[in-house]
Amino acid sequence: MKRHLLALTAASVLLATSAASARSLEFWTMQLSPQLDGYMNALIQRYEAAHPGVKVKWVDLPWAEMERKVLTAIAAGQAPDVVNLNPQFAAKLAEFGALAEPEQHLSAAQVASYLPAAWAGNCMDGKTFALPWYVTVNLTLYRRGLLQDAGISAPPRSHAELLTVAPKLATHGRHAYFPALDGSHPLETLVAMGTPLLDARGCAGFANDQGAAAFGFYRDLYQRKWVPRNVVTEGHRKAVELFVAGEVAMISTGMQFLNFIKTSNADLYTDIDIAPPLARPGTPPNLAVMNLAVPAASKQKQAAFDFAAFVSNADNQLAFAKAVPVLPSSRASYGDAFLSTTPASGDLTDRARALSAQLAQQGQVLVPPMRAYSKLRNSYAIQLQAQMLGKQAPAAALQTVTTQWNRLLGCKP
Repeated sequence: MKRHLLALTAASVLLATSAASARSLEFWTMQLSPQLDGYMNALIQRYEAAHPGVKVKWVDLPWAEMERKVLTAIAAGQAPDVVNLNPQFAAKLAEFGALAEPEQHLSAAQVASYLPAAWAGNCMDGKTFALPWYVTVNLTLYRRGLLQDAGISAPPRSHAELLTVAPKLATHGRHAYFPALDGSHPLETLVAMGTPLLDARGCAGFANDQGAAAFGFYRDLYQRKWVPRNVVTEGHRKAVELFVAGEVAMISTGMQFLNFIKTSNADLYTDIDIAPPLARPGTPPNLAVMNLAVPAASKQKQAAFDFAAFVSNADNQLAFAKAVPVLPSSRASYGDAFLSTTPASGDLTDRARALSAQLAQQGQVLVPPMRAYSKLRNSYAIQLQAQMLGKQAPAAALQTVTTQWNRLLGCKP
């Protein structure tokens, strides 16, 4: 009997030790299922096979629910170990110390493996709060037929050139462009036109001739009726809709839109061509970065960062880019012919991928993470629209947004 009890006790201790040594990582992503179930499940299986005793629980959430669920989970002490976020929301969490710093858990070689601009896109106040995962860049998509009908031989490459072709399209009953005012697009355009968001002191950097020119660009487009009237109330979704309908000749969007057109509207697909995004010569293209963050509340931060680094390594990011039309943040991924070579067929989607990959390697995050970002963005958009509608003189609108930004940024007059 005594031996039996000792055996049971030893077995219980062994089971408890095994249970304690087994680790479970919870990984949250945004709207990847069901399209990428195969990729994600295979990725997790490879990681678990290489890390015996570690189990990864994958939770995929809709875009619209992610921020609320992350805030709720952190407040309840039930945050995931790794979570897919955008830099601006991640920066908001980092302000309150809710995210762990990658450099404390990754080697210098791992940090150097990412595109420098993508890595910098997850930094604020000199501290990094996440790893870059996949990135995207915008292209100018244009309707060849509409430009040819208006006597335009090539699409504009800058905002100044756009103003010269817009009246030609207007005489043919078409709008040149739809400058979406939702999201961070107006701020990206400001920087693309050569105006910094912030000056050397960290205060509003657009109270100058360049900032006035950016406001004037939008005002001219709207007041001269070279863009649809609903640009002040609608965003990127409406831009795409009017482009497909043939009412707008050019839009700024990512290569992923072409896959949708290719399968849903073959005639339109043959009429579309691509060009680099509108920008002042010498200005880098905008790089949009999605990241992988580890909440500070995770009880296994080193394991969480190991997994995040695995998800975003060169091989896995390249495989991800082959599964869905996005681009890697890993530098080594761009050595693959899939991203660096345009097939002899010259298919539009292949050309768009090659151009996007080239732009991504040259890109910068034009709107970096900033404190009070939502308030800064809204302030700029409201004053921009006010002067477009003629409710505010351009100089007064520019002065108002400058004053508001400096107050939000803690800058003294």
